[in-house]
Amino acid sequence: MRKYVLLLFIILVQFFNSQFRNSLYDNNQFNISLRGGLDFPSYDNQTKYIDYKPNLNLGISADYYFNWIGLGVDADYLSNKPKNSYPTENLYLGSTKLSDPTLTENKIQRYFFGIGPNFRWAISDQLGLTFKLKGGISNIKGGETLLISNNGATNYNLNSHQGYDEKNVFSGKGQLEFNWFFSENTGLNVGGYYLQHFKTKDLSQNGNSGYIPFTANNNQNVISPANADFRTSALDHEVHSVGFFAGLTFRFSSKDSSPNYGLIVIARDKETGLILPDTFVELYKNGKRTYFAKTNAQGVAFFKNIKPENYEIKGSLYNIDLISSKANKTEFVKNSMLKKEISTEAETFFVKGQVNICNSKDPLRYITVVIKNNETEVFHEIKTNVDGKFYFKADKNTTYNIYGKKGNYFSQTETVSSKNVDRTNTLFLNLQVCMEETTCGKPINLKNIHYDLDKYFIREDAKAELNKMVQFMKDNPNAKVELASHTDSRASDDYNKTLSQNRANAAVDYLVSKGIDKSRLKAIGYGETQLLNKCSNDIDCTEQQHQINRRTEMKVICP
Repeated sequence: MRKYVLLLFIILVQFFNSQFRNSLYDNNQFNISLRGGLDFPSYDNQTKYIDYKPNLNLGISADYYFNWIGLGVDADYLSNKPKNSYPTENLYLGSTKLSDPTLTENKIQRYFFGIGPNFRWAISDQLGLTFKLKGGISNIKGGETLLISNNGATNYNLNSHQGYDEKNVFSGKGQLEFNWFFSENTGLNVGGYYLQHFKTKDLSQNGNSGYIPFTANNNQNVISPANADFRTSALDHEVHSVGFFAGLTFRFSSKDSSPNYGLIVIARDKETGLILPDTFVELYKNGKRTYFAKTNAQGVAFFKNIKPENYEIKGSLYNIDLISSKANKTEFVKNSMLKKEISTEAETFFVKGQVNICNSKDPLRYITVVIKNNETEVFHEIKTNVDGKFYFKADKNTTYNIYGKKGNYFSQTETVSSKNVDRTNTLFLNLQVCMEETTCGKPINLKNIHYDLDKYFIREDAKAELNKMVQFMKDNPNAKVELASHTDSRASDDYNKTLSQNRANAAVDYLVSKGIDKSRLKAIGYGETQLLNKCSNDIDCTEQQHQINRRTEMKVICP
């Protein structure tokens, strides 16, 4: 156990001393913490049928932080009570039933005093994470437990332990603590700890710690006093304890601390004036990141108590880089906050996309999204996050085609355009992409497959959709697909049947030209036999209603 604690200590020292540390908390700071919670003990005293209940822990800490590292003193009070699991009903000595046992239990009280290093990481000016290591001594007292029954004249010590009266037991504690400061000097703490008391002796002597074995038989527990197992000497063992707590932390900065230099970074879009919350801000010195923070709801990131140096200020929103800024060493003023600003590019938009399963709100996580710039014909790919969201930077006066790729899913192609969008009042463009699972026999409508009137050749604007089918067939090499073409009810039934068959054949021919084996494709023209609405022959319908029936569908052929 000790080697794992040492390894964790080394890792944490390296982490907190690395370029990723954030100095948002003041140097030369004094903290006092009060806490209380539950303690879960384990006493390795080898006394069968006696365990120990979770109970109260109370503690106080006094810590002094030089910067990210500090030194602290802990004092803890822990109280537990024995828990006896020896049977107390239907006890027999041979055929004689014993009286119900009398149980006497006294609580164990432990007092721990320790000193050691602390390592803290400031997530923001209000939030911080601290790891504490403490070594010290403990006093352990109490815990006597005695279970006695009799058959009239004779008392039987069924199960007992004499407890503890140990002073100055060497102990060690590791504690992880999360702090949230809701004011300048006061905050909440929550966390957990592991506490170990080494080489603890109990009071077991003179045969007073142990038990009488019993045998369960027909709802009777028959004891065997002749086989009693009682220790005659004290046992040298360890006591372990884990616990959880919550409380208050008070922090005070030293008046004699070194001069404080600070930096405020505001992230905004200069074109619209929008503030940009959740922007990741980094300070680089000589090409190495030295500090980082995230902007709050007001678009502001705070860097307190930093060294006055020449910094490059970089920012990213949704993993999209902003225009960087610089802070020169000569601009910093003692005990003051230097203000700088980073912004988005005036010639770009931010596209915020969402990928869901079609006709639902279920997101598709970690799938590939393909983005095509229709002006440059350049493709690039990004991944959705855990919420099915993706983000990319869009140029002005540009149109993009976007679709998703995932196994046996088929994605609709969506278009987002920054053309005719006023950049002075718009930064974000929103986009929804849906994908359908290609269950065999289920038809999926292919959008954007259009034909000229009475024609069946593949137009340029239909190729993007069919190219998705090419990718789907390559991603699913065992799939066989039916391509079906449908018309509206206008013109004769025979004419529509022939026209739709020719259109389906043309779509299949296009896929074959892109390297798809023709044996995997089946073209069917349904004409006007599978209308989706009431617009059959001699029914007066709008052009929009007829358009619903003019469609091309694909479905995976069931084996």
